[in-house]
Amino acid sequence: MKKKLFRSTLIVLLLIAVGSLIYKLLNAPKNTKNFTLEAMQFEYVGPLFQGSNPAQYVAKIDLKEILGSDYKPGIKIKEAVLKGANVSCVDSASFEYINALVLSFASDNPDLAMQELAVLNPIKPGLKSVKLKPSKEADATGFFGEKQVYVILDASFMEDVNANVKLKGSFEFELKY
Repeated sequence: MKKKLFRSTLIVLLLIAVGSLIYKLLNAPKNTKNFTLEAMQFEYVGPLFQGSNPAQYVAKIDLKEILGSDYKPGIKIKEAVLKGANVSCVDSASFEYINALVLSFASDNPDLAMQELAVLNPIKPGLKSVKLKPSKEADATGFFGEKQVYVILDASFMEDVNANVKLKGSFEFELKY
């Protein structure tokens, strides 16, 4: 009797697992596209104080332009993951004052919370270009449903700096739709 109950329970659990897998496969995004937000310039206007100093860039999100021939009216991005984040100095001395960078997205939509997408801490001295480490938990999907997003690059300065500092960034996303 116990064996029969155990076997029946096992069969039911197996059917549920198989059903869940089939459901996931049928609803999985079918298309993938890599998209890069390039040549974004971030200017930190001095005087800059020790600690966190954010700069932002307003990026337009046009799915018709991003998806090209795959675009259809009403199409939605089902998943957006940051795959790479590169930041470089526009002037040669910029990173000598900066010891950490945090990349975040925000929007005008009050239902869409700001997301921290990548970070690099510490930055090794002497570098002119760095790769930030994308967060595995961050979800940028909702931002690709907006008309524009605020790309925020927060630089942590080691000391007060009485100068302007310019950085530029390039951020690669994998979009599933």
